[in-house]
Amino acid sequence: MLKREVTFTVRSLSNGIHRLMDSSIAKDWRITPMQGRFIGFIRRHQGDVFQRDLEAEFCIRRSTASAILQTMERDGLIRREAVPQDARLKKLVLTPKAEAFSAFFHQELTRVEALITSGISAEELDCFFRTAEKLDHNLSACVGENDANRHDCNIEEEKE
Repeated sequence: MLKREVTFTVRSLSNGIHRLMDSSIAKDWRITPMQGRFIGFIRRHQGDVFQRDLEAEFCIRRSTASAILQTMERDGLIRREAVPQDARLKKLVLTPKAEAFSAFFHQELTRVEALITSGISAEELDCFFRTAEKLDHNLSACVGENDANRHDCNIEEEKE
């Protein structure tokens, strides 16, 4: 009998979920996964969100963030607005098109969640979440107390 590995299983599940989500997003919206993450971040942090916030959150270089934002602006997903306190700063604002995408994404997320949890009891899900919390705790302990709640920005950027 083959030994089952948590790391392989989690990676496989994650890849499958991403493929399912990304296929409908790419087909219906022509928005890249990273653009979707940017939209989600800007939506969650409504108010003054700047390019440097995205660079820090996603551990990407200024040039990468700039290129993605230029494409998003060209495609009508965001606009940049000057802020009164500093004319050099431009806050990122979602357009109605990006807001509509965000609403679609949340509907799609709900649909995928229902698909992948179909036939799984509340008790089984509760056990899964308790186990996932323990795995996360163990992982955080391995990373170290200082690094437990931050992204590792020393890894290569993900391919876009």
